[in-house]
Amino acid sequence: MALAVCGLILVLAHHLSRDIDYHALSRAVRETPRSFLWASLAATAVSYLALIGRDVAALRYVGVRAPVAVTLLASFCASALGNAVGFGALTGGAMRYRIYGAARITPEQVARLMAFITVGFAVGLAFVAAAGTVLAGHAVGRLLGLPALLARGGGLAVVLAVAGLLVLCARRRSPPGFGRWRLTLPDGRLALAQLVLTAIDVVAAGMALWVLLPGERIDFATFSAVFAVATALGVLSHVPGGIGVFEAVVVLALGRHAPPTHIAAALLTYRGLYFALPLLLATACLAGFELRRLARLPAGGGEALRDAGQLAPTFLSVITFAIGVMVLVSGATPALRTSIDVLQIALPLWAMETSNFVASLTGIVLLFVARGLFHRLDGAWWLAVIIAAGNLVLSLTKGLAIGESLVVGCLFLLLLATRGQFRRPISMLHQPFTLGWFVVTGVVLAATTWILFFAFRDVQYSHELWWQFEFDARAPRAFRATLGAAVLALGGALWQMLRPAAGRVAPPTAAELAQARHIVAEQTRGEAMLALMGDKSFLFSASGRSMLMYAKHGRSWVALYDPVGPRGEWPELIWQFVELADAHGGRVAFYEVRPDSLPFYLDAGLKVMKLGEEACIALADFTTEGSAGSAMRHILKRGEREGFELEILPPGTVDPVLDTLAAISDGWLAAHKTQEKAFSVAAFGRDFVAGQYVALLRQAGKPVAFVSAMTTDRRREATAALMRHTPDASRYAMEYIFIRLGLALKQAGFEVFSLGMAPLAGVEHTPLSSSWHRVANLLWQHGGRLYSFQGLRAFKGKFHPVWEPRYLAASGSGSLGPMLALTDVVALAGGRRGAGREIS
Repeated sequence: MALAVCGLILVLAHHLSRDIDYHALSRAVRETPRSFLWASLAATAVSYLALIGRDVAALRYVGVRAPVAVTLLASFCASALGNAVGFGALTGGAMRYRIYGAARITPEQVARLMAFITVGFAVGLAFVAAAGTVLAGHAVGRLLGLPALLARGGGLAVVLAVAGLLVLCARRRSPPGFGRWRLTLPDGRLALAQLVLTAIDVVAAGMALWVLLPGERIDFATFSAVFAVATALGVLSHVPGGIGVFEAVVVLALGRHAPPTHIAAALLTYRGLYFALPLLLATACLAGFELRRLARLPAGGGEALRDAGQLAPTFLSVITFAIGVMVLVSGATPALRTSIDVLQIALPLWAMETSNFVASLTGIVLLFVARGLFHRLDGAWWLAVIIAAGNLVLSLTKGLAIGESLVVGCLFLLLLATRGQFRRPISMLHQPFTLGWFVVTGVVLAATTWILFFAFRDVQYSHELWWQFEFDARAPRAFRATLGAAVLALGGALWQMLRPAAGRVAPPTAAELAQARHIVAEQTRGEAMLALMGDKSFLFSASGRSMLMYAKHGRSWVALYDPVGPRGEWPELIWQFVELADAHGGRVAFYEVRPDSLPFYLDAGLKVMKLGEEACIALADFTTEGSAGSAMRHILKRGEREGFELEILPPGTVDPVLDTLAAISDGWLAAHKTQEKAFSVAAFGRDFVAGQYVALLRQAGKPVAFVSAMTTDRRREATAALMRHTPDASRYAMEYIFIRLGLALKQAGFEVFSLGMAPLAGVEHTPLSSSWHRVANLLWQHGGRLYSFQGLRAFKGKFHPVWEPRYLAASGSGSLGPMLALTDVVALAGGRRGAGREIS
């Protein structure tokens, strides 16, 4: 699809550029009046201030507060990255997750905030386009080829629709419903504020381009409608930054009002001022926070600002990729004659030829280095620094490209300032590159080749051009540089395709299980004991103190829970696992991760979906006394009447009853016509159960049920594992066991007793929800025949737990990749008959 869109854009660009002269375009960009530039910069500043205001309004809508510095940083960085890269809801959302999350704002609140901003932007964009159409109906009608009355009528209809929405918000006593769905509308003042701020943003952004247009400009009301439509089409195209689509709409609409060459020059200047400059400033800001952190200076904004430098690799990867494109385009376009005349006096011909050729090769290398910077590789940082330092010289010796040299110098300084974020000692040569990365590189090369032929369209092609070496032979020099870059990219692609696979998933060895057992013993969370079932492989940290437990099904490489071990080693383990999956061409997923660890997965470029909520009993408050404990007291009394006798066996004392437990477990499996589960669900294994707390229930002297709880030597958090009973056990048996077991764990000094997750709980569906939320909510409402989702949550709710959200962090585009990973997780948990016992 990317290649097809690229082809369509290049065809359209070829058609629109027939009346554009490259040399005149270059001259028009250089001769843009300074007053125009300052006016455009002022309008850009107003636009970004409005974007910050939108975040403030969105925070009020969600009902949370954030420090002013955190709001400024989150909004500016997210907006700069979203504008430059596109996919604002994803890229900007990930930035906000990262910064607001550090300020203790929950993922659900950030998701609502992003939905509010996205809808507000859509409404505001439509309002500006409609208002411009109403004010300048004749001009807009001529541009669109529509009667003025029809254009004004359509614009007026949109304006009235927006006004009606504001009235609904002002009178929101009963929000509008869509079946069972309910949309929480903001109050009238907040909705009006968001509309005004979005309109200011769009109008100021349009003004930043309008002031750059040459000659007798069209009136701003008409232009605002054109700008809004071009922006909307650029967003809908999903092309990064709307590049090509936005420009095509503007040139088509304004081509009769100004020379196309001057319109194209204004668009190029606008891209630099409104998109590139804020991205550089955001990166410099993050680099400044990184320097303050290294110097141990107070950041003045809490944890969110202290750790803001950790976002720098994402921004630097985007800037490095953009500079790689810039270097490639520079090598494919002619240098100024005046610059060549100066170089002819100062340098030999071979130095200029070599500089242009080598610079283009480094441009290709920067495209791949960008991915290594995103992965925080030490080798990528060194390579980027060396290339940036080299290009400081090459940009001057190939054509006195002073502007290019300044931009590369900024990259060099930013890399030096953020050195501390690139500490992963992995060679760039061992970094796997996905097919998508090569497709993007191919798109860049295709666009560069088109620019090459556009710049030299007045040169008559002949085979002899390739062998002309003269100072004034600018076309041959550009041809050779572009060809060299293409050959280097093709060679890298072939090398990646032919390299052997890095390895396969293997069952854990006895030594690995022993090392895992040692790591688990040092943890506070009992769920870590699932590593000892033997059905998962391990990825250990370099220190040997941390690990990931994972399994593979289909193309999915799935890690269970967050890494186990010291938190400081988690980011590196997460990156290693992402790269392990990448090396095999698979998708990566982390199942049932906790909210406080989401920034690690967002930094790795993964998408997050809510899976459900885990029931965690705070044992300090767990009691059968008072009105809250009346239902539990009733269960305990009922158990006494039915002759319940409970025996609680700590780890190491379970061996004498293992045969009894095995008989109950086998009877439970047979009665439910099921088999032992695996991966994220505990299975019965004699050695595995022997290391747990076990509560064995006898009724009238007969063993009828048991519950096991996974614990570690730290004795802080216990996790329910196996819950089995015979067909004739009392229906009060399980509730009785959990109450008594919770009280026993409390007495033993434990702080938390986890009852496990209630799948799909808390995954709400609104008209703004993702496709996953819609599917999950449908299963929650109507999936009772498949699985008792609501019944499970109701049962666990009887013990008054605290409900904590759990997430899936996975790679892939949109919701499709994570949902495919989730189906593989279900398959992994399915297990096979007797799996746990065979493993033990």
